[in-house]
Amino acid sequence: MARPTLFALIFFHLSLTNINAQKNIDSQKLLWIRYFLKLKLTETYQIKHEFEERTYCFPWRQHQFVSRTHLARKMNYGWNTAIGFTYFVQSLPHDPEISNFENNIELRPQLEVANKQPISSKFSIHHRYWSEFRFFEQPDHSFDFENIRIRYKLELRYALSKQLTVKAFDEIHLNIGKKITQNVFDQNRYGTSIHYMPVENFGFEIGYFNWYQQRASGIDFFNRHIIRFTIHHEIKFNNYVRTF
Repeated sequence: MARPTLFALIFFHLSLTNINAQKNIDSQKLLWIRYFLKLKLTETYQIKHEFEERTYCFPWRQHQFVSRTHLARKMNYGWNTAIGFTYFVQSLPHDPEISNFENNIELRPQLEVANKQPISSKFSIHHRYWSEFRFFEQPDHSFDFENIRIRYKLELRYALSKQLTVKAFDEIHLNIGKKITQNVFDQNRYGTSIHYMPVENFGFEIGYFNWYQQRASGIDFFNRHIIRFTIHHEIKFNNYVRTF
């Protein structure tokens, strides 16, 4: 656990350094609604897919829409790897007071490495590393590569029962690329949630998290307060295959 924890401390220090230099902060309230499907192909491979609608609150309008698919492979010692793709739509400008907005598309091929460390029968620590290759839509509707974003997420989970789990997490995003000048530290997200699975393959999760994002100027920030509701659904494909 030493190496992932060291990375977390380094990223956290970078985020604090940038936050201390903040100038202008725009606070917003949002609601995220997500459907998260896990399709287990075998004991080793699974497809993870999610749809998420992200909206402003007070006043209400769309903020973002996300469709993300990963093909994941289970490895030894609690490690997983995945390759995926995200279709991402932003409603611009980032101002809920403006009703006349336009949608801008971003495409993101992704790589993922994750690790689960059980501490006890109820308590576990999860590490997730993402690399995102970001392609932004241009005025002529072509796509240009802009930058790479590195994400590290540290999550603690405590199982109150077989059906009920409490989670707390912190995630850092860093931008890498020639076009990145002021906002190398892109954002920090931290929050908590309750995950309830009334049956083995279907359940719900509700939580709150804070999204603190540095804008391209380096001195302007978004401070977003987010309620997130998730529907979890798991399908074991090999079970259906055996029925035929």
